[in-house]
Amino acid sequence: MSGYQTISVAGGDTATPVSLAKRIRFISQVCDLSKVKLLDCGCGAGEYVFTLRERYGTDAWGIEYLENKVRAAKTNPTYGHYIKWGDLEKLDEPNCAYDVALLNEVLEHVPNEDKALREVHRVLRPGGKLIIFSPNRWFPFETHGVCLRGTSRRLSPAVPFIPYVPVGIGRFFLDYWARNYWPHELRRLVRQAGFTIETLAYIWQTFENISGRQPLWIQKTRPLLRTIAAFFESTPGLRRFGVSQMIVALRPQ
Repeated sequence: MSGYQTISVAGGDTATPVSLAKRIRFISQVCDLSKVKLLDCGCGAGEYVFTLRERYGTDAWGIEYLENKVRAAKTNPTYGHYIKWGDLEKLDEPNCAYDVALLNEVLEHVPNEDKALREVHRVLRPGGKLIIFSPNRWFPFETHGVCLRGTSRRLSPAVPFIPYVPVGIGRFFLDYWARNYWPHELRRLVRQAGFTIETLAYIWQTFENISGRQPLWIQKTRPLLRTIAAFFESTPGLRRFGVSQMIVALRPQ
């Protein structure tokens, strides 16, 4: 996306227990997990693939660019062979091979998101579904964290309103290592790749310290914060400020 510096492949994981269960619950609402062949694009160490296979009987597969995560996934004795190395910008997969493709907090870390989305479009069958979870710029905290420009000094994710600073201005004093999308920006990218958007939703955070830099006061008040987040997530007008946005899109027939 224009305005950002060069983005390199990187990323953490959302496979913490509460987050994983919550996101799979969202996915199960838009497709029958027992009847689809699913590709987890940027699957990390494979936790979503393993859970989908074990609990839902999904024909789930995963590709991951970071080799250390692929190695970690392959240590799973039952399902490790369903994970392999792959580059989202050049998938080693046949045309129309999958019913569902999942990009779970991945697109913002891909050097060329347009190429990646067009490759995903290619490997989905006509009528297949693309499910994206990606950062929501309406959320007033930059959960990936940013550094002061030209330094390794990372600002705390608890510093508010960093996402509200236009990237064209922010890049003069900040270094970004992942993108953050306004909902209209992400929708535009998805449509440009040839998809038709079916659903837009918002996900509130689970406070599981996914960033690894969570302030102590948040850790101490986690149960209360989850209750508040669940209320906001279900409230029109407030739900749009969730930490992530979810798009479900179709490859046209």
